[in-house]
Amino acid sequence: MENVEIEHFHHAQGIKPSVMMATPSETLRVVLGRLGPIEDGIFVFIGECEESLKEPIEVEDGIDAHEPVDIDLTIDVLEIHRHRHVHRHHCRHVAVDVSFVGRDKRHKFSPATTIGVVTQWARKKFKLDPDAAAEFVLQIAGTQTQPRSDEHLGELVAKTMCSISFELVKEETPQG
Repeated sequence: MENVEIEHFHHAQGIKPSVMMATPSETLRVVLGRLGPIEDGIFVFIGECEESLKEPIEVEDGIDAHEPVDIDLTIDVLEIHRHRHVHRHHCRHVAVDVSFVGRDKRHKFSPATTIGVVTQWARKKFKLDPDAAAEFVLQIAGTQTQPRSDEHLGELVAKTMCSISFELVKEETPQG
């Protein structure tokens, strides 16, 4: 097992994910070092965060408890083979504001949260009818950009930003 390399995905602020390989006995610090120097003040998260989906609907301004990991632990101890995603980010949380029909809902998400999870959270918070909810997607406020559901919040925010605003809009499907 020692020589078996584990494929995983590396995500960072403002860049597309990349595929990396590591052996179970390597530390995450060594693996991340292959990408270049590890900057001070970087948080590293393992896996994808879905905590917000368990949040009671009446909670306002919730916050994910997804903790950064110790990068001096091994790939095996961090269970990279199971989680498959490593996220490096300058922000401990990404403050998200979602607007829908004149109302706003806020939550501080882990940068390791996908747009799909944020969308599900918003549909739930705005109490959308489950049959109609699938027609609504997130659009970055003030733009026409509708991020893919598999994109992570940490990939969308600029290096100096720890927040983003969305509008929950009806998805337009091309006719043809």
